[in-house]
Amino acid sequence: MLLGNDIYSQNLVMNYFWIMAIVLYFALTHVVALYVGKPRRIGYGRTVFWSILLSPLVGWIIALTSPRIESGKTE
Repeated sequence: MLLGNDIYSQNLVMNYFWIMAIVLYFALTHVVALYVGKPRRIGYGRTVFWSILLSPLVGWIIALTSPRIESGKTE
């Protein structure tokens, strides 16, 4: 039985849950870094770092506090 009441099936479902939660966490981190961090001085890489280290929400707040890059100015 694929999804019966045995312990193995319950552990299998929980493993899939955790895998999907981790994939969602990294996808959200990427979205925050790409759309919020990249056009700001903090940049994409540092936004990814803070989002993975703390959480995507905290990474989003850190990226929002960073000043925007002026369109004609390059670093």
